[in-house]
Amino acid sequence: MAKRRVEPLPGPSFAQLASALPHGEALTGTDGSTQAAPLATAVDAAISLARGSKTPLSDEQITGLGVLWGKAVSQATGWTWAELIEDETRLICLVAQDHAHVCVPLAFVREQLEATTPCTALVLFNIIREGNLPPAEMEDLVFAG
Repeated sequence: MAKRRVEPLPGPSFAQLASALPHGEALTGTDGSTQAAPLATAVDAAISLARGSKTPLSDEQITGLGVLWGKAVSQATGWTWAELIEDETRLICLVAQDHAHVCVPLAFVREQLEATTPCTALVLFNIIREGNLPPAEMEDLVFAG
């Protein structure tokens, strides 16, 4: 079994995040000056609103919401964007400074949009921000969310 690891986020992935950002900002009514907690709250509200809409979100809009949620987590915690690699799977992620924890904002937001249970984007943001995460050692890369 291959060990899970993180590597620096490749340039094309940064470009993908940057190009999706305006789509998320348009959905949430936020901009680059919005602070972490209000940003996470706006993403949570946008997910809830999108679930009730008859018009599905585009891939760019979904990615934009994921980028904004990740941006809120990063602002609140100092976690950084990276690439999570396990076997042949590569995912854009956020990783804690000590690599003890990791989350996958784009996949998490997509799951939230598809879920039938109440949205937990703001709940998970607060758990991560407050450090109420499962115990983990340096380099464990335990998932948050």
